Amino acid sequence: MNRLFAFTLAIAAVLLLAGCSGGGKSAEPPASVQATAAESSVVVSFTMAPNVDYWLFYAPSGELTSTNFTSVPGGKVIVDAVSPQRVTGLANGTTYYFTINGRTGGGPGGSGTALVSATPRPAGNAWIAGPALISTDLRGAAFGTVFVVVGANGAMFSTPDGASWTAISYVVTSDLNAVFYGVGGYIAVGAGGVALLSADAATWTPVGSGTASNLYAGASNGAINVAVGNNGVVTASADGANWGLGNAGTTNHLYGLAYGNGRWVAVGANGTIVTSTDATSWQAVASQTTSDLKAVAYGATAATFVAVGAGGTVITSADGVNWTARPPISANTLTSVGFIAQFVAVGNSGSVFTSADGISWQAAPSGTGGNLNAVAAGNFRFLAAGAAGTNLYAE
Repeated sequence: MNRLFAFTLAIAAVLLLAGCSGGGKSAEPPASVQATAAESSVVVSFTMAPNVDYWLFYAPSGELTSTNFTSVPGGKVIVDAVSPQRVTGLANGTTYYFTINGRTGGGPGGSGTALVSATPRPAGNAWIAGPALISTDLRGAAFGTVFVVVGANGAMFSTPDGASWTAISYVVTSDLNAVFYGVGGYIAVGAGGVALLSADAATWTPVGSGTASNLYAGASNGAINVAVGNNGVVTASADGANWGLGNAGTTNHLYGLAYGNGRWVAVGANGTIVTSTDATSWQAVASQTTSDLKAVAYGATAATFVAVGAGGTVITSADGVNWTARPPISANTLTSVGFIAQFVAVGNSGSVFTSADGISWQAAPSGTGGNLNAVAAGNFRFLAAGAAGTNLYAE
């Protein structure tokens, strides 16, 4: 069976490289090939010629060529590559090599370009600031299919990448404190229990949240949406449109919420932490701090919850129940935290910090001195937003 499989693979490779339709020709390889490292990916750019089909070959090996990719460990090909081509599913810290050849009319590929290489790395270390979006504060950010940021007086904007922005027509004038992506699409929540729902980030509809209390944070586990706020209020929805009020068992304000490892974790004033496995029954747990906790995130590959707050407070937990206080990482209040391959925490005075495990942190230059109120992860990058329309992103 192994011999048959190897023979079949070899025949398939021959057909792939030779082309299977008549009349096609080889083409010159593209010029100006560059490989740029990004989060779990590499962006390969090159100069395309008209009517030429390009195949991009890659592998974590400097022995790669356009003809041996089937025998090089980890070798793969992207057929009909288009510049700039993002190659995804790569391991951070591993160097990958790339070569491209071309053909016309389905013919055999010509010679491959000289190898270029890049090493994917976690996003969050190098930030690019954009022009202010508005003169008032942006308070929440989320990624679904695009990024959405919300803020004071119902301000809303969307962007696919953090560089090109679109203003969203206001549907309320209430302050919007948070936005998240869950069942039904995007959900924005804010002052007086205001809640908005959108399937596409463009058209928004007000929905009843079940409360008149200020809501400060929300999250989803893919089956239920939950929002939290003043005096321990908790409200939940299975569709984003119909919400029901719950009881978190605390009267302290809840400012942050996350779901991970089968558990909801809400954090808030005076070091408050309440947890739940079903979003219905909540229990208070010891946070090991009395500082106001502003946000919490779960890092899946780190298998860790991280909560941040006033005075640079950082606490961590593997299960959301048993917490350990870590040394403060800043004198500034930390307002938000997110995770892709590493944690990124943001806060007042443009503070940005990164950590692989939630324990050891490094400062990253943000390029701004404005207060940062929110950070969101998606599309191979982090996006942060804050005071006076501040916005920045890091790939």
